[in-house]
Amino acid sequence: MRLPRLQALDMSYECAIYIRRKLPYNSLLWHALSGEACVETIVPSDAIGWMPSVDQGGASVHNAVVSVLGSRILGGDYAPGAALPREDELCAMLGVSRTSVREAVKVLSAKGLVEARRRAGVRVLPRDSWRLLDPVVLGWHPSIQDDEELVSGLLEARRIFEPAAAELAARRASAADLAEIERAVVGMRDNIPNDLNAVCQADLAFHKGIIAASHNVVLKGLVGMLEAALRATFLVTNPLMEAQSRALSAHVAVLEAIRIRDTAGARAAMNRLLDIAADDLHAKG
Repeated sequence: MRLPRLQALDMSYECAIYIRRKLPYNSLLWHALSGEACVETIVPSDAIGWMPSVDQGGASVHNAVVSVLGSRILGGDYAPGAALPREDELCAMLGVSRTSVREAVKVLSAKGLVEARRRAGVRVLPRDSWRLLDPVVLGWHPSIQDDEELVSGLLEARRIFEPAAAELAARRASAADLAEIERAVVGMRDNIPNDLNAVCQADLAFHKGIIAASHNVVLKGLVGMLEAALRATFLVTNPLMEAQSRALSAHVAVLEAIRIRDTAGARAAMNRLLDIAADDLHAKG
């Protein structure tokens, strides 16, 4: 049985151990929160720093139940159309109360993963219903880098928004916007090839900076969704340092086109950057 990754549980190692002490010994959730499930065997040490942030204060047994069930759905243990175990079975498996299970089902329903019907139980919905651009939902995926359909879809979504954002940024970016984007490029350059975490942070800041520089209220409202897509595709395209070095010049080209107010050039440069990401994805596959 696959165990959810630490970032899918949305809590730190210390929080996981604290909650684990409150659970029945050897329950499914107890195992999911075991020390082995929360360290390097689940999350590479160089990826922890740039994964979605954790909120230790909000960690709870309820959140852990949601994350364990979400991870098992995203990981394919409960396929679309399949029924989840009955409420009493989940309580026994996870070692938690009916209230925790019911609240978890409500959260999963709100995120499009399941549907609860009287007398029919809880069933997993088709994948098209899942809110896959929700950072929390993506965080539940136990092996997103191996899900070619999802990663390809996220790259396609980026192609819709990011070239347009770059074009708008070339028209509207302020001096402060340009400084922020340039700072991100410098952060990438200075940390290749030694620090994967810092490169990923800077790469993310670069793309978010361009969206901010578009000064489009709708695009800026999509930052959370686009950030989720970026984090997911980075898992596949960023780990190879040679890929980062190749992409750096493409990032510089986007920056320079924005700096000289070349709208068509900025759009084209962003498309070239996404071409590189797509090539890295196909090479990985």
